[in-house]
Amino acid sequence: MTDEFDTDFMRSTTNIDRPGNISSGLDSAAVLREQACLKIRESLRAGQQDMADWQGGPLAVSAVPGAGKSTGMAAASAIAIARNGLHSRRQLIVVTFTRSAAANIKAKIRERLAQLSLSQGGFAVHTLHGLALNIAMRHPDLSGLNLENSTLVTPTQSHRLIRTCVELWIAENPRRYQVLLEGQQFDGEETERLRRQSVLRTEILPQVAKTVIHEAKSSGLFPEQLLEMSALDTGDGYEILAVAGGLYQKYQALLRSREFIDYDEMILAALRVLENPKARAIEQKQVFAVFEDEAQDSTPLQTRLLETLAIDPDYPTLPPNFIRVGDPNQAINSTFTPADPIYFNQF
Repeated sequence: MTDEFDTDFMRSTTNIDRPGNISSGLDSAAVLREQACLKIRESLRAGQQDMADWQGGPLAVSAVPGAGKSTGMAAASAIAIARNGLHSRRQLIVVTFTRSAAANIKAKIRERLAQLSLSQGGFAVHTLHGLALNIAMRHPDLSGLNLENSTLVTPTQSHRLIRTCVELWIAENPRRYQVLLEGQQFDGEETERLRRQSVLRTEILPQVAKTVIHEAKSSGLFPEQLLEMSALDTGDGYEILAVAGGLYQKYQALLRSREFIDYDEMILAALRVLENPKARAIEQKQVFAVFEDEAQDSTPLQTRLLETLAIDPDYPTLPPNFIRVGDPNQAINSTFTPADPIYFNQF
């Protein structure tokens, strides 16, 4: 699915003064290659040509479904690789949402590189979580993940991990649970109590846990922050934020004790690595630019991860080399992640 990074990168000696700038001393082979690049560019539609013309910095490309995003991104990737002399130690990173999409765009980039008579290097295609996991694996001391013994989990409302954190929370919070159980109106009938207990334990609390854990975690919020926010919310008789924070706290404790990781933890682990200046410089020096597909589905944390990687450590004050392509009208995964087109539109 991916082309691996080379961790002992040494800066390229190609004649490029700044990422995105084409060398002025073109030899005959380079002239022919540039002509081939222009031929590929001319085969693209206007919106796709914006990507092919990119020479550095941030660029947002609006593309509705069926607009030819992967075709334009593959062509732009090959042109950027050709013009900037990219190789295995300084790569263009292409990020997309699914493995099938990653395989598709990887094949298209290779096809374009063949048209330019270039080797099949200079780029890597990842899913976003695959990219994050690779970063975490290269720096286990900083990521905090014991990846050799960890098991990946994707908790759903009915997942035993969610059920367990609900039961643990109920056992430790009998007063709050009683408030949720009895509500504003309760006639004391045993049949009603049993019905409410069943709904709370098997439907409502598991759904609250699943939603808040993913929403909060992929937004960079920790359980303690939710609990602090709940202390300021005096108008909620059911103390829902406190319930949510408590469920999230139990979930995190279970992950650690059972050596589980989830997809959000991969992003957080990669960001922990990039907080270290030395590790951040190592990772950034391997990246010439980041091209992101389906950018409307990125959460704020995912965007921060990609933007950080797209910064050239030799030119840290310049904007990141970052192309984002997406549909500004909809986020496919907004129903179960903090993804929202507003973030892409702001970019």
